[in-house]
Amino acid sequence: MKKLLLSAALAMASMGVFAQAHDQSAVHCELLLANVIEINPPVEIMGAAFLSGHDYNTGEELRDIHGHTTADFTVSSNKNFNVTVNAGSPNFSYLGPATSGNVMPCGTLKYNLAFNGTGGTDATPFFWNSLTTAPAPLINNGHSGAFRPFGLKFRSEPGWDYAGGLYRINVLVTATQL
Repeated sequence: MKKLLLSAALAMASMGVFAQAHDQSAVHCELLLANVIEINPPVEIMGAAFLSGHDYNTGEELRDIHGHTTADFTVSSNKNFNVTVNAGSPNFSYLGPATSGNVMPCGTLKYNLAFNGTGGTDATPFFWNSLTTAPAPLINNGHSGAFRPFGLKFRSEPGWDYAGGLYRINVLVTATQL
């Protein structure tokens, strides 16, 4: 019996010698996420030609080179955002022969939020809104995510007071994270 107990004790001891010890290691993983917002414009130029009395009397919607009256934008942001619109200067720049009657204020250009797929709310007070140099709310609380779309239309009603020539102005559309 002693031999049996001694054999059993030796077998148990040898199993303890060959048992795998538990070991663990950790890898520290980090992600550095920046707050990112991007706004992508569809086109760089929209325009209208005033070639008849009817054009002057009724005004014209601006079109891109493909004939589209809506400029489609997208915003990609990892946080909710607002969108504003404003003129880059108080007056249009002028290219033409006239030396008077060629100072056109930015307010002759009007904008309209044609559609809003951002999940935010339309912040424009009217259907057609006069452009100013102060950033005007366009969309409030657009939802975070990729490629949130919205569209703008532009219309001009310059009236009869301006000399013939080419009038240009930059319109700034700005997306800002909340």
